[in-house]
Parts: sequence; C-alpha cells; structure tokens
Amino acid sequence: MTKLLTTLLIAFSTTLFAQDQLAKDVLDRLSTTTKSYKNMTVGFDFIFENKNQNINENQKGILVLQEEMFRLEMEEQIIINDGESQWIYLADMNEVQIIEHDPEEEMMSPNKLFTIYEEGYKYSYVRAQSEKGKRLQIIDLFPKESGAFMKITLAVDAAKNQLHKITILDKNGGTYAYLVTSFKSNTAVAPFIFNATNYPGIEVIDLR
Repeated sequence: MTKLLTTLLIAFSTTLFAQDQLAKDVLDRLSTTTKSYKNMTVGFDFIFENKNQNINENQKGILVLQEEMFRLEMEEQIIINDGESQWIYLADMNEVQIIEHDPEEEMMSPNKLFTIYEEGYKYSYVRAQSEKGKRLQIIDLFPKESGAFMKITLAVDAAKNQLHKITILDKNGGTYAYLVTSFKSNTAVAPFIFNATNYPGIEVIDLR
C-alpha cells in the first residue's frame, strides 16, 4: 500500500512539473513575441461583472503601446502616457487631469497589461481548447503576495503566440475580462500626447 501511494505521489508530482514547464514555455514564447514588436495597436472588448453587486458592464476600447508609452481610448475616457506625464481625460466632465508618470504604479496600468505575467505570479497550465478556429492555451496566474486580485487567467493564441483574452478575478467577486478583437504591430502611431486644444471649453487640472 505504501509503495503504491509513493508511486502515485511521484506520478502526480511529475505531472505537475510537466504542466508547470508547459506553462513556462508558453509564457516565454508569449514574452519573446510581445517584446519583438516596436509597437502594438490592440482593439478589445472590456467586460466587468460582479454578480454580488448586480453589475454587468461592456465597453470597447483601443490600446496603443510603445515602450513605456501608451494611449488607451474607451467610450468615456482617454488615458495617454508619454513616459514622463500622464493625461486622464473624462468625456462626461470635459476635464483632463495631468499627473507625473510613476513607473511603480499599480500593476494593472495599461502598459503592463500585456506583460503582467512576467513577475510576481505563480503559474499553472490549465488546458488547450479550440475557439472559433483558434487553438488557445489556458494558463492560470496566482499572485505570490496577497493583493487585490485572486487569479488571472490568460488565453494565448498558440499559433501566433499572442494574448487572446485576459480574465482577472478580484477579492470582491468582480471579474474583469479583456478580449482582443483586433491586433496590429509595427505601424506608424500618433505622438503620445494629449492636445487640449481639440476639446473646446476643457478644464485642465495639472497635478504635476
């Protein structure tokens, strides 16, 4: 009985190791591909759900990334960061706030969203699945230290080594999902600066 139990434990440990290695291989390829791009322009659907609070919100957005700079455009908000300053424009108030760029800012800053898996997380390979002709590899990330999020699930397009979907589960029962709907790389992009003259009557709040 003891010998059988030992054999089963060894087999289980070997399987876990193989799954962890597979997850690492997928993430390494994803990281290499992502870092090979000079810039990325990503269209996405954003879904936020919290059943406890009866919340279900859907928005579309476009995220442009280049080095430490980014531009995030959503229905009621624009965020632009040039690596030194960050502009946050709220359409309903016709107001823009300007703050200094903080490289140690919250990990869910848009320019870190596509590399969130690179540090601070344990990972586990879940499965491979097919979705609309794409072969997706599903990987769960678990924070090494306690924070706002319990788990992050990545769906990686196996053929392109690109993120297809990111799902984030917080400790309050909220789920944030980002589904990539379009992707372009190494294209000409507009300067990462907010031009207040394009918004007549705007209120500018400079907090730098």
